[in-house]
Amino acid sequence: MAAASFRNAAVLRPFARGQFVLTGITALALSVSSVAVASAAGTSAPAIQAKFSVTASSTSVQLPATVTVHAKGGSGTGAVRYAVTGAMCSIGAVSGVVRATSATTCVVKATKAATTRFKKATSSAISVHFTAAVLTGTEFPTYGNPDKASLVTSSWSTTGFLGTGPVDDSVNGDNWFITSYYSPSDKWLYTYVHPGATVTLTWKVTGSYGQPLANTPVTLATLFAPGANNGKGDTTATFNAAGISNGNLSGTTDASGMVTFTITNTNGSAPTAPATWNSTKVSVAPGVAAGTTVAAVAAETIESGSGYSWTRMLLKIGSDTVTGDPASALVNQASDLVDVIVVS
Repeated sequence: MAAASFRNAAVLRPFARGQFVLTGITALALSVSSVAVASAAGTSAPAIQAKFSVTASSTSVQLPATVTVHAKGGSGTGAVRYAVTGAMCSIGAVSGVVRATSATTCVVKATKAATTRFKKATSSAISVHFTAAVLTGTEFPTYGNPDKASLVTSSWSTTGFLGTGPVDDSVNGDNWFITSYYSPSDKWLYTYVHPGATVTLTWKVTGSYGQPLANTPVTLATLFAPGANNGKGDTTATFNAAGISNGNLSGTTDASGMVTFTITNTNGSAPTAPATWNSTKVSVAPGVAAGTTVAAVAAETIESGSGYSWTRMLLKIGSDTVTGDPASALVNQASDLVDVIVVS
């Protein structure tokens, strides 16, 4: 609000016909009230806060551990609150303590409230991964809680086998023989190899309550079920390695329950595989209709009477039992069953 004031006296004198002049003004003072200035300043829009983010004490932990997140940056005195999304996840809105009740991934964001000077700020999301807890108890494998050997080779292209990974034919395997004679946790896998190829298999060995079995003796049985034994004219895929005896190769797991074997195929030759026969796409093997998806065909259908050499491998843990009749009374170990077919 502006106000004008005059100093000294002002005199209005005649100047010409019908005209006058104002004399005697020595100063004109113009003042602007402080109230008006403050009012103008109060109309400014709130500013954007400085960069605002959230960090975590760790981004991957094993249950039942928790993780605390912290907000960083921002502007002003607005309150910080945390929020989380993800199955089985919770968070302290003020404390930033993230909890999970099972293995999962929790996604966390933070917000910093608006003030008269700054707008509300929201951080980018961060992910916190919770892995399953290691159970504790006495190691005692049973049919219901077996020891287990799982094929966990991470990069199939480095194994010497063909394709991007083994075909999982467990559905057929369960119906045909696994449920009756093996652990119901078994998988039935199969893949292909060229004659003379050197291949590598890495296994993870766990105990009856899921714990890694460290420093445990194991045996890779490369001839657990050789092709020649099926009575349909097939031949056997054979492998060699230092220390192998009757197709059995001994090893010991490391501190994490892992063990790796390297073996070399000894079949001198093999029938040429059809161009479309591989581990991931389409099989045109003898007795299998053209266009049939490999994953939908039992490994034994391709192997039996096909003229190819093959074998079934598994990893045996210590003195555990992997097969029996009936399985429920005898079996106390699960294993991935890996059928290997030799093709040129």
